Amino acid sequence: MPPNSTDHNLLGEDLGKLSSGAAKTLNDQVSSRENSLLSSINDSSSISNINRNKEKWSSGVAFHPQGRYWRIGGEWYDFTEFAHPGGKEILYLARDRFDDATYAFESHHLDYKRARAIIRKYKLARPLQKDLNDSHPVAAPKLLGDDSFYSDVRRRVSKYFRTRKLDCGPNIQCLSLFWTVLSLWTLSHINLLFWNPTIPFAMLHGLFSCVLGALGHDFVHQPKYKWMAYLCLDTIGMSSDAWYREHVLQHHMYTNTPLDNHFKGTDPFLVCDPTVPRNWLQTYITPYINPIILFFGVWGNFSFHTTELLKGREKITAWKLFFPCMLLLYVIQHGIIWGAVLSIVHVGTLGTYYFTNALMNHNSEHCWDVNLRNAQKDWGAAQIVSCADWATQASFLSSMKYLWLNYHCVHHLFPLIDICHHKEVQIIVMQACKDHDIYYETGTFWNIYWQMVRSFSTPLSLWNEINSYNGS
Repeated sequence: MPPNSTDHNLLGEDLGKLSSGAAKTLNDQVSSRENSLLSSINDSSSISNINRNKEKWSSGVAFHPQGRYWRIGGEWYDFTEFAHPGGKEILYLARDRFDDATYAFESHHLDYKRARAIIRKYKLARPLQKDLNDSHPVAAPKLLGDDSFYSDVRRRVSKYFRTRKLDCGPNIQCLSLFWTVLSLWTLSHINLLFWNPTIPFAMLHGLFSCVLGALGHDFVHQPKYKWMAYLCLDTIGMSSDAWYREHVLQHHMYTNTPLDNHFKGTDPFLVCDPTVPRNWLQTYITPYINPIILFFGVWGNFSFHTTELLKGREKITAWKLFFPCMLLLYVIQHGIIWGAVLSIVHVGTLGTYYFTNALMNHNSEHCWDVNLRNAQKDWGAAQIVSCADWATQASFLSSMKYLWLNYHCVHHLFPLIDICHHKEVQIIVMQACKDHDIYYETGTFWNIYWQMVRSFSTPLSLWNEINSYNGS
């Protein structure tokens, strides 16, 4: 569960430095807590009922939430009294919306040994553990061993930041770029409203929106900067709250599996699922006109989340009103027809450019080798298999034209690490992949793009079953 920035400063006292006396005190606390939990529950049937929650849905995907407690690595914990550095919201989202919290815990703590030591005192008593596991319908992923790829690469990356005394969050260059882009985007809006209401300037505004959205994608992963995601995402027709809930905790945890909210996100027009056949239209037409389909992607996204708002499933914020209010201003200023044209063009430019890059990340031929993905017992290795990168070792500014999605393997392994550090971290990841004999896919932009088109048109793993829980 994500801390505010880097793990090295945030997760309470350093349990690795406990004296023997302090360690004994901690064990006494754990025993006392277990006895308290046992006495608070009368019988095994009540324990089962605590955990037997109704099925819930998130972006069209069914989950079986864990109930009162958190499950991590097949063990159950009670964090209701834990002051989580990332805040209560992310802590409870990881418990209440999804089947398991293992991947969320592992992927958001670089210093995993320290994090595991800290949560030990919140573990439930053994008699409760078995009953809770028996009553939960989903297989439990295990915590990775020290010799696994993901544990190894986390240690290497943690050492990189620790020895250089760096924070994992955005640096001055990244924050300066954010304010610059936000200012240009605002001026671009004013330009379209009052000075140059033309198609070229509408397309330019769409490109500014792309970069703003890319920065929002970066900030939504970092609780300390989540307020900036409202400025970046909600203002361009997306929902930062939905991204926080579904992108951070769903897409990232279950990438390229049926539990991934992106798995069916473009159906029936662009089929990502490699295990199902395509009809004639999905084979020969829609993959090749994907820019036109993605042109309407933001409109679809906005419509979906507006519906969720009306159903009471999304919380309303002032920033959510900005997008529809701006569209209304275009109509008031330029009339219904031309105001609508300008809105359609700039939002459509955003949709095509942004979603093209985003879909390339997980739809190369390598990403849809289901047998290879299923064979991974390591969550980190499964992420490497499920992502594709291009323009490797591109600088921070030159990666802006790819919306920084060209470093997607790094981003999925370390979602809390800001995009400004991806170039340096990629070197560490590539070396770790080489040492662990894991294929790290890189290519050119156009090579990955045409692989994506082919994966839309062709079921690359027809009738195969995808395992959502690597290592379970």
